[in-house]
Amino acid sequence: MNATTTDPPYEAVFLDEPPLPAGFMQECKSEHDLPFYVDVPLPDSVPKDTADREIDLAERILSAGGTETQTAPTHHEEIRKSMTEWAPDHGEDIDGDPGYWRRMVLSLSPRERNFGTLRGEYEEQLQKARTILAWAADTISQDVLEEVEQEQADAIREKCRDAAEAVKAERKREAFRDDPPVSVNGWERVDVDHGDVRLAYQAENHGTPVIAVVYDQPDGGLEAREFTLESWNKAGGNPHETRTNRHLVSSVGDTAFDRLYSHVHTFDVEPLPADAVEA
Repeated sequence: MNATTTDPPYEAVFLDEPPLPAGFMQECKSEHDLPFYVDVPLPDSVPKDTADREIDLAERILSAGGTETQTAPTHHEEIRKSMTEWAPDHGEDIDGDPGYWRRMVLSLSPRERNFGTLRGEYEEQLQKARTILAWAADTISQDVLEEVEQEQADAIREKCRDAAEAVKAERKREAFRDDPPVSVNGWERVDVDHGDVRLAYQAENHGTPVIAVVYDQPDGGLEAREFTLESWNKAGGNPHETRTNRHLVSSVGDTAFDRLYSHVHTFDVEPLPADAVEA
């Protein structure tokens, strides 16, 4: 991810105004109640500047074509024919380079035209993209081009919102690790008399009294597991000698605390008496 909350300097290509308003990244943060000083990194998949966005927009035009409105070529051979016919009439003298447009059109492979994925070095991709945009401006309905550019802007905005949501979720997990709550979703934090236990919560999970624990492993790593209280108490509260009931997992974050956080926010449980844990 690009570590910044600054808006990318996007310029309009086919739209009358910039596709994203100034301050849209701050808007994304506000939607998720994030403080203004919190950085929200731009996802790698979001174009970092206008040149990147031109490449993405050109690929979208090739992919979308005129399939919905039938106002543009849709098959790569139709696109090739249209571009080949367009290039000579567009003006061949580019920086003293006669034949530039035709050469750029011929450089596009059938795969690039058909699947909308430009290949080559960055500068080559950019030249291809600008050729596609110039061709599109002359041959495709303005309404279609504006629609494709707006769809691109909407996709970028959604990815930025997702990034802000991910930052908010990460801050919640960090707060859970650094200052774990006494009670969360029916789970109660318990003090355990074992030196390797970092954090533990107890509850009745699907009718079974259990304890979910983050603890140190002999190799120095951290582990997160759920044990039945019956097994836990029989083993004297030693996580290394207690039979595992569940290995904790998480779809976000990869630390043991992340897995415990996900666990206590996933299951519907009932509280247990404070003295349920004997050790």
